[in-house]
Amino acid sequence: MDKMDELLKFLGGKEFANKAQLELLERMGGVGTGAGGIGSKLARFAGSKGVNNVLRVVPGLTAGMTALDVADILTNDTNIGNKGMDAAAMAVGGALGAVGGPIGALGGASLGKLVSDGTQFVLGGGKSPEQQKLEQALIALNNRGMV
Repeated sequence: MDKMDELLKFLGGKEFANKAQLELLERMGGVGTGAGGIGSKLARFAGSKGVNNVLRVVPGLTAGMTALDVADILTNDTNIGNKGMDAAAMAVGGALGAVGGPIGALGGASLGKLVSDGTQFVLGGGKSPEQQKLEQALIALNNRGMV
């Protein structure tokens, strides 16, 4: 199997969904949990085709979100320091998340970018780069007595 087939198989999510669904059922006590109580209803729901279909979306959605985070780093108008911080945070998050396999690594990378953006927002006063530039220009004009 070549790399493209492996990628498409991963993004299809069938293997991930089946493993996740089985693990979910095992954590609930295994197949056949309960005897008509809430446990059996939850187990029946967890083992349903609908849950499997939702779980199949997870790998593609995770990869897509990570791709959007990378695109944001490449295309946004922030300075090189912010871009470097975002990239480093994604690398650290991806490395920490790799314990959970490829989906963990992708999710960790996106979470790292989220933390980096949040830190930049808080330390930047919650203002966009454009707002910060406008404030600096107004301060400069005010210091010269022009405003």
